[in-house]
Amino acid sequence: MAEWEDREIINQVLQGNSQLFTLLVEKYQKSIFNYVFRLVRQRQEAEDLAQETFVKAFFALPQYDNSYQFSTWIFRIALNLCRDYFRKKKLPFLSLHEPIGDDENGELEDMIEQQAFLDPDGEILNQELRTKLEKAIDQLPLKFKEVVILRHLENLSYEEIAQVTGLPIGTVKTYLHRARKALRKELRKYLD
Repeated sequence: MAEWEDREIINQVLQGNSQLFTLLVEKYQKSIFNYVFRLVRQRQEAEDLAQETFVKAFFALPQYDNSYQFSTWIFRIALNLCRDYFRKKKLPFLSLHEPIGDDENGELEDMIEQQAFLDPDGEILNQELRTKLEKAIDQLPLKFKEVVILRHLENLSYEEIAQVTGLPIGTVKTYLHRARKALRKELRKYLD
């Protein structure tokens, strides 16, 4: 289903055919659940937040700006709900104060880009490394974890990540750089 089809479905829903919204739910439910689960790491909370994402999206459709992709918009809703979840739990968003450097492509970056060991539907090349990487990503501060998941697991561009998170592109790149640096440090012994 192409983006123009998403917009056509939204137009039909806004004209009163609310049953068509289930097509959007079917298309995006797996991606939204996976994204939310990777952030909150608890299945029940992820299911609840994913469901709440679609409910919120349905009622907010009249405010949807179709100059944005629907996928970006719904990820933004999911992200905001996750941020609210963490605020209510009083968990920190960001705690690293490392200097900003040039973005570098190391071995970890190459491995993340390949995603062969991160794709749950694909072949797992190294189960131990996958487990260590998932644990390392989970331990990142939330803002870093958000951009890593959106970039490397959801395959969003820097521009799309900026739209989803509401951050400037430069900040997205900085967060990715810092996250990659932290992951490289954590996984150094597995990369040698």
